[in-house]
Amino acid sequence: SAKEIFFNKKNEVISAEGNVVIKNEKIIITSEKAKFYKKENKFEALNNIRISDEYKNNYYSDRLISNDEFSNAKANKIKIRLNDNSRIVGNKFIRKNGINVIKSSQYTPCDENNYLIENCPGWKLKSKTVYHDEKSKTMHYDSSTLYVLNVPVLYTPYFSHPDPTVNKRSGLLAPR
Repeated sequence: SAKEIFFNKKNEVISAEGNVVIKNEKIIITSEKAKFYKKENKFEALNNIRISDEYKNNYYSDRLISNDEFSNAKANKIKIRLNDNSRIVGNKFIRKNGINVIKSSQYTPCDENNYLIENCPGWKLKSKTVYHDEKSKTMHYDSSTLYVLNVPVLYTPYFSHPDPTVNKRSGLLAPR
């Protein structure tokens, strides 16, 4: 749905502008503009994009190219707010068959505004690449550096942990 919708019969392209909402059983995408290319079964969304997925994660970007099921997608300058309120930001986002790949990324369990305030551990992981596998519910990091209070403390070539949807799993436990 949108304020204005245009259909180009010759090229089989649907263009939408103004409060665009693209919806299926698993996701809701809102943006200012969008185009759906029927022949290629893909769409492009532009400006103030918000994607809410079935796991209650929210993705934000200014340009997204995806198939109609959001199983294969690409975006630049992505911000992801996971359902536990932790966040991931990165320069490049690629989604393929349930695996999210985020390049030049940072992960932190804190709100941006509360990074050094109460109820926030004051740490983040900066990584060359983050892989979020929604099937195994695991986050994998390549070439990561752990920062505590914005000071680099530990480098590791590989690191992984359960994603926020997992209640219990064996491994390293966060101190409380």
